[in-house]
Amino acid sequence: MTEARPTSYAGLSHVTYDGEPFDLGHGITLRSTYAHLFAANMMAFARATEGKHHPAPWRAARGGFGYDIEAELATGEKLPGGLSADDGVWLIAALLRLAEYAYLMVPVISDVSFDAAPTSKQEPVLRPFEIEPRILHAGGDQVSRLSAENLSWVKSVWPRTAELMRTCPPLSMALRAADACTVQGRPASALLTAWGALEELFAPSRAELRFRVSAHIAAYLEPVGPKRLELFKTVAALYNARSKAAHTAQDAEVGALLQSFIILRNALVRMVDEGAVPTQAELEKRLFCGNSE
Repeated sequence: MTEARPTSYAGLSHVTYDGEPFDLGHGITLRSTYAHLFAANMMAFARATEGKHHPAPWRAARGGFGYDIEAELATGEKLPGGLSADDGVWLIAALLRLAEYAYLMVPVISDVSFDAAPTSKQEPVLRPFEIEPRILHAGGDQVSRLSAENLSWVKSVWPRTAELMRTCPPLSMALRAADACTVQGRPASALLTAWGALEELFAPSRAELRFRVSAHIAAYLEPVGPKRLELFKTVAALYNARSKAAHTAQDAEVGALLQSFIILRNALVRMVDEGAVPTQAELEKRLFCGNSE
């Protein structure tokens, strides 16, 4: 049977890849490339007539954006969990962000490879995909190299994660929330997004919410002992920051957002590794009976 050809090519920014093409499974391949997506803000000062551009003179305005594309994901349509090509790209990018590269972006998706786009006989369809910057960065002007270790981890977990997202809506929502809360914006809104995901995973019952979610997170992430108690107190304090953001006009501190994101990230990585989301009964057993089976 002939292998299906890729139907879309997603450009990755803020990371680089210089090895041989890396097979991520199910027809998705990562490889090196180069392109630059940019947008400049321009101003016109006269109305446009119907069907025509605004007449000159035009003037450049401050702002705009530009992203170097140094790796691409080539993907097809038939993916695990019934994912579309775009959702498959998003999931792999989201897992890479959870693994190590929280600043990774996918600014553009093309219907032809970026290497072939300049000489393609057909006009490439280039769609902006993720163009809002993230609050996390690699530091300075550094561009991080995607490691074989992280790529191998993503390859091993993304197909089953796709299936788990299909059968477990809370996990699907939590993954998307974790991904959304690091997009640059208002910290209070991002903090509420992160905590909405934590509450959905660890305390779907609304009763005694602060204690329940804090205790369950601590029991899930730490074995019985002082570190579990310390994490419980940390999570409870962060829940207070969440409540302040929800019930006052004050913005949240970025530090509280980042701590909350790290806790959500650690929980999601464990769920992805184990291929399962703990039930409330399992969380209560961990809390009151320790980690013994």
